[in-house]
Parts: sequence; C-alpha cells; structure tokens
Amino acid sequence: MSRVCKNMNKRAFRSIDNDTCCDIEEKKIDLTVEDNTQTRKQLVARIERVTLSIIRQICSGRLPQIAYSSSRNSTDTQTFEENDTKAQFHEESDEIREDFERNDRRTVISFARKRSKDKFSLMVTVMAAAHRLLITNSCITRRSLYYDLKNEKTSRLVPEQRYLDHAVNQVANLLNCAPWELNLLPTSKGLAAGEMTLTLIDNRIVDCKVPGGALIPIVASNVISVRVRAKMVLIVEKDAVFQKLLEDNCTTSLCSILVTGKGYPDVATRMLVKLLSEKFELPVYAIVDADPFGVDIMCVYRFGSATLSKERDSLACPTVRWLGIHPSELLALGVNTVPLTEFDLSKLLALETRPYMTDAFLRELRMMRCGKAEIESVSSFSGKFLAATYLPCKIKGDDYI
Repeated sequence: MSRVCKNMNKRAFRSIDNDTCCDIEEKKIDLTVEDNTQTRKQLVARIERVTLSIIRQICSGRLPQIAYSSSRNSTDTQTFEENDTKAQFHEESDEIREDFERNDRRTVISFARKRSKDKFSLMVTVMAAAHRLLITNSCITRRSLYYDLKNEKTSRLVPEQRYLDHAVNQVANLLNCAPWELNLLPTSKGLAAGEMTLTLIDNRIVDCKVPGGALIPIVASNVISVRVRAKMVLIVEKDAVFQKLLEDNCTTSLCSILVTGKGYPDVATRMLVKLLSEKFELPVYAIVDADPFGVDIMCVYRFGSATLSKERDSLACPTVRWLGIHPSELLALGVNTVPLTEFDLSKLLALETRPYMTDAFLRELRMMRCGKAEIESVSSFSGKFLAATYLPCKIKGDDYI
C-alpha cells in the first residue's frame, strides 16, 4: 500500500468511522429555472433558416450540404444570426470531404457524398423533431426518438443509438446551442446515493437514500432545489463497485454522496457533480480502474470531453481529485496486473499527449505500461477493505492527484 496508508494509525480510522453524517448540518440551495421562451423562439428561427437554406440549394439544382464550426464564440453566433447561408452552407465542389478542417475549424456534411448522405438525412430528421418539440415546449428522450426511427423508411439512418446521439450533438453545433436545449434528452443512466434529495420542477422528490441509488435527472431544466448532508462526493467508475460500497454503508462511514456514471458519464451525472462541487463546496474524489480507460473517464469529469467541448464550462469539474486506483500502488498492494492490450496502449498514448496532463499524471501513466488492474482487484483482499481501509486511508492522508 502507499506510504500514506502505511502510516495511518487506528485512531485515525476511528475518527473517520465515528464522524457520521448526523453530525453535519444539512445545506439547501434553490436553483433558478429560467424562462426558456426566448431561447426556444431563437432555436426555432434558426432551424427554419437552416431548412430554408437547404431548400434554396435544392431549388438551384445543387445537392445540399451543411457546415458548422467546431468552436462556439460570439463572432460565430453573430455571423450565423446575420447571414446563415454564407456562414453555414458553402457552395463548394463535391470534392469536399466530411471531416474536421483544421485551418478554419469547420465540419462539412454533404448530401453529395455517399458516406455522409445518411448523416445529412439524420441531422435534418433530428432538426425536424427538435422543431416540433421546441414549438410545443415538450421533451422526449433520445431513446424514444431512436425507436420511432426504427421503421422501414428511416431505420438505415440509426443502426445503433450512438448514431442518433452523434447527430444530436452535430445539430447542436450547427445551431450553436447545448444539446439538451433541443429538448431531446439522453436517458438517465447515472446513479447517486446518500443524504441528498432533489426537488424537480413538477415538485416530485428524488430521494437518493433509496436502495441501490437514485437515477440522476437533468439538473439544468428539471431540478429547482437540492438538499445535501455530506462532507464529500465520491465518484465511482462502475455500477458494481458503487453497489458494493452501498452494501458496506460507505455513504455513512465516509459521510459522502456516492455517484456513478456507469462508465463514461452522461450529461446529467456531470452536471450534478459540478453542482455539488461549486454550490455546496464539497471536495470531489474519483476512484476508477488503474487502466487507460479508467483514467480517461476520470478526465471526462475533471477536464471535459471532446464530444461536448463547447459545453466544457457547464460540465467540467476541475476540482475532481483522482483518489485511485493509482498504478504506483499496485505493487505495494500485492495486486496482480494484466498486460495492456493494443487498444489500451492506443488510449494511453492519446492520454499522454493531452495538454492538461501534469507531471504527476504522466508518472502514473508511465507506470501503467507495466500492467493494469481493476478496482475489484483491490477490494478482493477482504469483504470491506475498499470502504473500511483503502478509501478512508487515502482521503485522510490527502493521497490523491
């Protein structure tokens, strides 16, 4: 085990175990749910202008194409609002490839190209669905739309759910908005557990003390108030480990709110973690597998994701602390490691080149080349080793990156 854990004494463990959530004052914050009428009207107008531009291209005898910027800024927004045809629809030759053009940071989807014809059609389909939802001020899940599209006419556009998810993000980039503002919401998958209740806009209460944890709703449009009694937030990569920590009463012993995105986190989970960090000023720790993908998941919470890079300010939580499992601990813990696959090595190389990687991160990544391990490998020493020894020891000793 790490030097910090070796030096921890029994008194320190008792101080953690006896500090229950009952001794902590409950905090409550009310969230302002803004009137989205004006935003919806603007998005409806943008969709209609995009549609008109497509119609004009077709009427002039051209196969239509869509172009959008990969970065959001005031200049792009102004250009789009004032002259969407010039900014978003280029009259370029069929030679245009559907890819990321680094010189002007623009992505082009052309109906003229075989490999992007279905992508273009799916984007138009998504805009049509969003247009209807925005006018009626209603929401549906992307999963629901996915099943609606699994019919004879459109099933080829969505062979898998991820095709629709990607199209929603593309349309959001095109319309210069956040994906959730299209009223096409991702299905909740993240869970939260502990002394926390969320009050929704329809006055329903989400009680996170329920067995197994509660599904995390979209905070931005649904939650009007949050009550919390906890000292920290603990992000857990996997649902299986999350459930094991609940069985071991980790929410009480660590006075914590447990959160899991069940792998790569969805928007709702990331929003909740950021809210708990910023509004309640709770320290946030993350425990992930000691492999490249575990580290990448932690980085999504902490630094944001490439897919939603425009929404980094509203989703990334820079205060997240990588608590473990650190590759540098595996030898001392006596964990048997597994060699990295080619896929793992590819991800590891990509991680090492990211601009936010510090020396501490890079040291751990270099040690990871010797082998990887899962959280379960550490928790297998004894029934409650993870909850009763490893986690409190690391937290008490500030042993994180």
